Amino acid sequence: MLSAGLILFVSLLITYDVSTRYFFDFSSPWAFDLSEYSLVWISFLGAPWVLLQNRHVRIDMLVERLPVRVQKFLGVAVSLVASFMCGVLAWRTGIAAFEYYNNEVMMPRIWRIPRIFPYVAIPLGSGLLSIAFLVRMRLYFYEVNPEDILRERASMGQEKGLLVGEKGEI
Repeated sequence: MLSAGLILFVSLLITYDVSTRYFFDFSSPWAFDLSEYSLVWISFLGAPWVLLQNRHVRIDMLVERLPVRVQKFLGVAVSLVASFMCGVLAWRTGIAAFEYYNNEVMMPRIWRIPRIFPYVAIPLGSGLLSIAFLVRMRLYFYEVNPEDILRERASMGQEKGLLVGEKGEI
């Protein structure tokens, strides 16, 4: 929800900046900086949700042709490796974020804000993504055909543009 709100906010911010430049010959460099910072939050907070909904970019031509048993093995392996890598990213960027906070490092831009504000989205989002991969891995252990469930999950609500939960509720 926060990512969606930020997308709306950035859209309005860019519209404002383009309009003031076109109609009033007035530029707002702070708007550009703020939209850049928002893009970091949008990306890192939206990624775990996208993964859990299976709406990420994925090439499954090969996966669909493999036996279910191999699909499950690969799903567990990919989920474990991805969860570990996202955990490492969260850990390392978390250390950097803590150092930015302790040392009061500022962004070297027009809009001088503490670097921690845009940067903390990376360890937060990476940590959530690590957890999302573990949640996704659970499917491969407990479901008979997890790839079918993931395909179904990716297409739920597409005809009406709604998010539909596993039990059919919106």
